[in-house]
Amino acid sequence: MNTICLLRYSFVLCTILLFPAAALAGAPITGAELQDVTPKVLRVGFSTRILSDIDPRDAQAAMELWTKELSRSMGIKTLPQTIIFRNSADMLESLKKGELTIVSLPAIDYLKMRDETRLTPSIVSSSNEGRGREFVLITRRDSGIRTVADLRGKMIHLLSPIKQEVSHLWLDVMLMREGNRDRSLFFRQVKEVTSASQAIMAVFFRQADASIVSRGAFETAKALNPQISSQLSIVSESKPLIGDITCIPDTVNEKLKRSIEYAALHLHESTVGRQIFTLFQIDRAIPFQPSFINGLSELLREHARLKAKAFKRDL
Repeated sequence: MNTICLLRYSFVLCTILLFPAAALAGAPITGAELQDVTPKVLRVGFSTRILSDIDPRDAQAAMELWTKELSRSMGIKTLPQTIIFRNSADMLESLKKGELTIVSLPAIDYLKMRDETRLTPSIVSSSNEGRGREFVLITRRDSGIRTVADLRGKMIHLLSPIKQEVSHLWLDVMLMREGNRDRSLFFRQVKEVTSASQAIMAVFFRQADASIVSRGAFETAKALNPQISSQLSIVSESKPLIGDITCIPDTVNEKLKRSIEYAALHLHESTVGRQIFTLFQIDRAIPFQPSFINGLSELLREHARLKAKAFKRDL
């Protein structure tokens, strides 16, 4: 499944980059015209944090294979190169040097580096914004837990911060609002798990008192098992917190940038695009809107404010 997930992600992004927009929906851009504005080396950057379940060597090999095949079949004479960045510092350095054509990274990483490089958010999956990107704190209905304060001395399950750093920040904000700065002192145990389903079922089977998962994962679990809906409840829910985004550096030629965006937004209208979305279960791409990132920006500001307040209190 890891390889399938990887191919799903890379296939769509590489198709967005290399598929002539004219073939998708009659756009006036031809392969030759696109070739004129395509760099000699087409570098696609991925943060390893959006590929956290996949061995980096497998990811590198699979994405390069797809990119080369698409480049050949689309008739674009350029050397494709896929780069997987293990940390945001290396990605930032590459962006500053103008080495990348397009990058996909967690939105929180974009916010941390946007003041240091000219990078424009461009595309998101339709499932990567709105209510599906809310986080929920769940417990059993019969646990007697009704507020965050009721979790003192309890056990909570979280996904790794590599996968869901934002959910950890949200938890810390909820605790700091109540005057609890150190989660290790508040909870009896904080355990990291590998999947949302594992976190949900731990609460269901009373192996944990609470868990934090995305609303999308929780809704899917309820649809698959109606008992989850009847026995688990939401204690708290976050604002929409965008996940991964695809950005295009401002140094990229405007014509190539428009071609990338057009292809992404109209991919679902073509036979090829529909086959991709059906086969790999990808949501359609939608344009990035500044409002998508508001919830995450507000969370980061509140986290910094509460942390500073707690620091002053300790002085």
